[in-house]
Order: sequence, then C-alpha cells, then structure tokens
Amino acid sequence: MTSTHYTILGLAGLLAMTEKQETRPDPDFLFFPVAPVAQIHSLVLQLQQSQWWNPERLLAYQMEHIRILAQYAAATTPFYADRLDSIIDLKSGELTLDAFRQIPVLRREDVQVAGERLFSSKPPEEHGQLQDVRTSGSTGRPVHVKTTALAGRINSAVSLRYHFWHRRDLTAKNLTIKNMPANAKPKTGVNWALGYTSRDSMVYNVATPHKKLFDLLIREDPDYLCCFPSTLWELIHRSKELGIKPGRLREVRTVCEVLSDELRGLCREQWNLPVSDNYSSEEFGIMSVQCPDHPWGHVQADKVLVEVLDDEDRPCEAGTLGRVVVSSLHNFATPLIRYELGDYGELGPACPCGRGLPVLRRIVGRKRNLVVLPTGEKIFPLFDSEPVIFSMPVRQYQITQKSVDLMEMRLVANRPLETEEELRLSEYYGRNFGYPFQFKFVYVDEISRSAGGKFEDFVSEVE
Repeated sequence: MTSTHYTILGLAGLLAMTEKQETRPDPDFLFFPVAPVAQIHSLVLQLQQSQWWNPERLLAYQMEHIRILAQYAAATTPFYADRLDSIIDLKSGELTLDAFRQIPVLRREDVQVAGERLFSSKPPEEHGQLQDVRTSGSTGRPVHVKTTALAGRINSAVSLRYHFWHRRDLTAKNLTIKNMPANAKPKTGVNWALGYTSRDSMVYNVATPHKKLFDLLIREDPDYLCCFPSTLWELIHRSKELGIKPGRLREVRTVCEVLSDELRGLCREQWNLPVSDNYSSEEFGIMSVQCPDHPWGHVQADKVLVEVLDDEDRPCEAGTLGRVVVSSLHNFATPLIRYELGDYGELGPACPCGRGLPVLRRIVGRKRNLVVLPTGEKIFPLFDSEPVIFSMPVRQYQITQKSVDLMEMRLVANRPLETEEELRLSEYYGRNFGYPFQFKFVYVDEISRSAGGKFEDFVSEVE
C-alpha cells in the first residue's frame, strides 16, 4: 500500500479526491470537498443519510476504517509496532468484530507511559494541522494526545447534525458557559455553529459566580443555553429563589458532566424547558448525542466505535453497566484503538426512531462515583425523580463517602438545615444509595470545581 492511500482517513472519498478521480466514490464512504467549511457541510448531508444505515452496514463501515487506521498505526506509530499483528495483514472486508476484539484494551496508564511513542511519526499531510489535546486530569492522571484539523472537521459535522436533529435556529442567540483559562475574558458576538452567523452569542467561564451567571442569563435573555448540569442546577435554584425565569429560552444543552433524570425533570418543572445532552471527551470529541425523539443518546458511529465491557473485557449485553471503551476512526496523529476512558455506561436496544446508530442509554460516572456498600458490593446511585433537596435552602451540595457506613454531605446553604430537614435528606439519599448510611452534615461557603471546571455531586473515598 502506498503512502497516498493513507490519506483516505479510512474514507475512500478523500482518496478519490487526492487521486483526482472524476467519479463519485463508493457511497458507503464519506466524500471531502476541498474548502474546510464546504467539507463540513458536505459531510453533514452524508451523515444525515448514514444515520439510517442498518447496524450491519455501520459495523462494516467501522471495521474497514479500523483496519486502515491499524495498518497506518503499525507502520508509523512506535507503540503499535507489534500490538496489531493479528489484523494488519487483513484485506478490505476481512476484519471482523471478533478479530477486532482481540486487540488489547488500551488503558489510560498505557497512554501515559507510552508518551510520544503513541504519536504517529508521519501523520498524513492531507489531514491538516496538528493540534495538542491535554485532558484536565479529573481522574488524577492527565493525558496528552494529538489530533488533526480534519478529525476536527468531522467532529464539527457531527455537532451540526446534532443541531439539525433538534431543529435549532443556528442564527439565534446562544449563551455557552464552559471551562476557560482563569485569565480568559468572556467572548461576545461569537457564532456557535460553523457556517452560521448568530445574533450576539456569548461564551462565559463556568468559574463565574452563579449569581452573576444568572443575572447574565436574565439580562441577555438568550434563545439557547449550553452549560454543565451542575451550573444548570445552580441557575434553576437561583431562579426559584428570586421568582424570576428566563423569558426567551427555548432549550438547554448540557455537556461534560452526568445529566440526571432528576435535573432533567427539574428543568421541565421549573422552566418548562427540554434538556438535551451529549457525551464527549477531550480525546475523542463528541461520542454520543441525544436522540431527537427519546431521552437517550445515539453513539456517533460514523466517527467512533464505542464498546461497553465487563471486568474481564467481555462485551456487556444491552442494559448492563460496564466500562466505556472507545476507538477513533479518523485520528491518524494519535491512533486510539480500544481506549478505556474511565467512564461507566450502558448500551441499549435499537432505537424506535429508526436510526441505526447504537443507543447509549446512559453514562453514570467513573469508578470514584461508585457507592461501596458494607457488603463490599459497589453500585452507582440511582436517584428518584423527586428533587427533595431543591425544596430546601441549599444552593450547592456534594456527598463524599468516608467509610463503608458514613457519608459526609457538604452543603452551601442560606441557613443550616433543621433537624427534620437533615433527616429527610438522610432518608432520601440512603434510599437511593441502597443502604441507611449515617450522614454527617458540613456547612461550607463554597465547593470547588475540578481543574476542568467539572463538578461531581457524589465521590467515594472508599476503595
């Protein structure tokens, strides 16, 4: 195979463009025009068709992309020199899912130890400028990878498809609240969807005090809000406290943290607004976005292959929680094949909407978010839809498991809770944790976010 063939990203269409063919390439692959914005919008049109492919066709598409990526990785990435021997000699159409699953799972510590050995020594020039991506290290183990401009364009196309699914007006006013460098200033007059000019949209830092963010939300009165679930909770609480609701807001989009059914219901109850969610990471970009017809996500199988595995690295059945393992189809700069993200999730059966994209029913958190019961069993807490704590003067809370029978609840509250209120909370969370834990209440002025701006409402310190 010549180096020219490696320019296809696993996409026959780009090969056709590179070799200056006049005919339209195989419709099962994505075709790339030359101009970046045109590429993205061309991709969106194709993605609007590929979403309806049946699972067998999608899997064949993914296997061919993985086969090409693996061959390129083995040839140019030192880490993969002898890791992919079982598949690198396979011809087009020969890679099966069973053979793919023989590739060892790539752990976070593997990536850290490998360092630059995981970077391609010769990333395809046609994929554009390289970009460094560093995770925030919320697990305590930050990771450094490289990606390409072309992989970024594919991510942008998937993002646009998400907007189209939910029929958003991309010229309307949007407020995004996200993690930004400490010294970064708010951005105003920005566009929030590539190729669309929006009206006075803004980007603010999630570290901004929630009272100031709420004042901004009311004053600017955007059509759309994009924020962390924890920020949404604070804004809704402030809204109830003041008796003021956003006037023009049509929809809330949440990112970066786990969105609970409790919070989704709270937003509907207090603001009469829908919440849509997506699942993404620094390493892979968007991996799943919410179905326009149902409250679960669709894996963006056009760009990533997502597995959910048990503790023995075997695939979990739909409806069973397991470890999320992801493979990128298009990042030739740092090939990530069967990379364990550290999250726990659950796949679901085929979606009634008719899309062939796999269903990701939920992401529940990381290992540190597991409740450890006195029996030694570990479970993820599942909360009732009734937001008990919202009826109390609590602006922010975080529960930390200190031992197998003790939970510490840290509260940012307008006043200390009455004994009866503390008892109600203890009973509510004990019921959802599956054990009548002892609760210790601690009142604080502030609960800090992680380096990446994220906030977790439950963390266990018990191994």
